[in-house]
Amino acid sequence: MGHDERQRLRKLYDYAVLDTEPEPNFDRLAWIAARVFKTPIATLSLADAERHWFKARVGVEAREMPRRMSFCNETIGDDLVFVVPDAREDARFAAAPVVTGAPLVRFYAGAPLIAPGGFRVGSLCVLDTVRRDDFTAHEADILRNLAGTAIELLEARARQSELARRTEEIALLARQDPLTGLANRRLFHERLTAAIADLRPRRRIAVFCLDLDRFKEVNDTLGHAAGDALLQQVAARINAETRETDTVARLGGDEFAILLPDCRTREQALRLAERLIEAVCGHYVLEGRRVAVATSIGVALGAEGDGSVGAGDLLRNADAALYQAKAAGRHCWRLFDPAALAWPVADGGGVFAE
Repeated sequence: MGHDERQRLRKLYDYAVLDTEPEPNFDRLAWIAARVFKTPIATLSLADAERHWFKARVGVEAREMPRRMSFCNETIGDDLVFVVPDAREDARFAAAPVVTGAPLVRFYAGAPLIAPGGFRVGSLCVLDTVRRDDFTAHEADILRNLAGTAIELLEARARQSELARRTEEIALLARQDPLTGLANRRLFHERLTAAIADLRPRRRIAVFCLDLDRFKEVNDTLGHAAGDALLQQVAARINAETRETDTVARLGGDEFAILLPDCRTREQALRLAERLIEAVCGHYVLEGRRVAVATSIGVALGAEGDGSVGAGDLLRNADAALYQAKAAGRHCWRLFDPAALAWPVADGGGVFAE
């Protein structure tokens, strides 16, 4: 494959149009071409590496055909309109299947689809089953202008797709922490609110608040780049302990939150707290140095029928339990208790052993 062909294909693929569903604007263009030139067949053909694929077609059932021995392949070889009055008399096409068999093509006229940069990505073609010697220069101009309209439609489609992609990207960035790729506070609150509204009988919601013990010391001694690297590594360790249905978020600084929207039992939540202590607390390599890091965790549970439960309530409860964990000596978890703020922890339970 030559350099020019690779560039041509790259431009075609940038349109992201191959093998897409029919679209009214392109269908109308093929219909207009067939009516203007009074032909039973018209196609809007895009030249892939080994095939011509029809984005729009009139009078033909096939969606594609091989490039070999095709009229359209000759069309994309030049900027001019390509005309064959009678294919039976042209050695290039006399043996082509569409000439010797159905639909018995005789006449062909095609204008190349010339994309910005001069790349000929396809053709707009009209075909007839009878010989035609009356195709004029004026008609060639009309076909060329219709082909130009096809390119404008492809360019507009590409701009619309790019706008949709960027809009989606902006929407994602508005709900995503740029450093870790986790959900941010906004998205976490949205999912927590939705989980509360969708809470089923005999199910609970579990909310975890985590932060890193003495994270400021890492920033102060190794710099903010090391602190950022630490947060990314912690995010990866937390993700590894959670399910796809859970939401892990960075709320800001070294504060993380986890939502279990379908927690079957209290024990399930506490087992995750234990796993998180084991996974997050440990050593990290930062700026070439091995650094010991630990976390404290607060856990809050909500259940159906609890009228006091709201998104803000659960998050505040988990945060209160987090502070209880810190007060208990850090490197541990606590479960929120509305009476005592935290459940008592059995000896050694939930504590990070150094």
